[in-house]
Amino acid sequence: MPDQPIFVISDLHMGDGGARDNFPLNNREKELGSFLDYVGSQQGELIILGDLFDFWQMNLSKIVTTHIPLLDRLAAMNATYVVGNHDADLDGFVGTGFLSHPLFKKLVRPFEREIGGKRFKFMHGHEVDPVNSGDTPGTGRICCIVAGMSEDKNGSPVLPDGEFVEDHLEEIGDILEEIASHVQGAETRLTGWLGWVKRLRRTRGTAARHFTPAQNPDRAKEMLSLYWEDMEDNGYDVLIAGHTHHPGHIEDWYFNSGTWARKTNTFVQVSPGGDAAVFDWVNGRPIPNNTVLEM
Repeated sequence: MPDQPIFVISDLHMGDGGARDNFPLNNREKELGSFLDYVGSQQGELIILGDLFDFWQMNLSKIVTTHIPLLDRLAAMNATYVVGNHDADLDGFVGTGFLSHPLFKKLVRPFEREIGGKRFKFMHGHEVDPVNSGDTPGTGRICCIVAGMSEDKNGSPVLPDGEFVEDHLEEIGDILEEIASHVQGAETRLTGWLGWVKRLRRTRGTAARHFTPAQNPDRAKEMLSLYWEDMEDNGYDVLIAGHTHHPGHIEDWYFNSGTWARKTNTFVQVSPGGDAAVFDWVNGRPIPNNTVLEM
């Protein structure tokens, strides 16, 4: 419908309900249910901008079957599902009809739409990220798997101090970079390995460039310039994206839907007239999020 508001969420990172899954935390599933009720009450269109699932750490089929009731509801709402980098395993199925669940019939790649006389682009955001745009598992995914070992042992994705295990991926990345350099150089002497252990804490940051913006917050700002370049190259007016986990906006051209995998759940709403805004979803109601992001 031309007068239908659009509600955009992204980065739920739903897992299989095990120790590596942070979606069950903080009553998030109930909050999502109330949000979907709200979208329905507004007769709104729902767009899921990627990373609905987190296939980087868990088994694809187990994750999907765990959430069949939710997938049924999203399909009943005729939700559009854009593939992200954490659920890129689904990308090859786009347009094939291979996956029979009705939600996957609206599995798409980035798309554009004219709303209120403006040309909007909807994408997860990793598509213009040279580190995360490919479909081959990279350092970020490998780091998630390593972090998962800690989550299994801890029995939760949250450490005793309240931080998420994945927030420490930079340290894991440093270890992997060091291991790779030793393997490539065939440096297997005991003295070399002892030196590596001593240097480990002094070489942080080496692998940070390989992470997603959510894993390394410094990369979130780098992404903003890439989004601006994409807009300039492709001639659209407004970009709605996720990926960085940083909700907010820049003037009237960039709006980020944030995530449902941290303490505050967020979304973007686009009016039929083409006005976009970011909101937090708190205790069953929308709260304006006026965060201004800096390039």
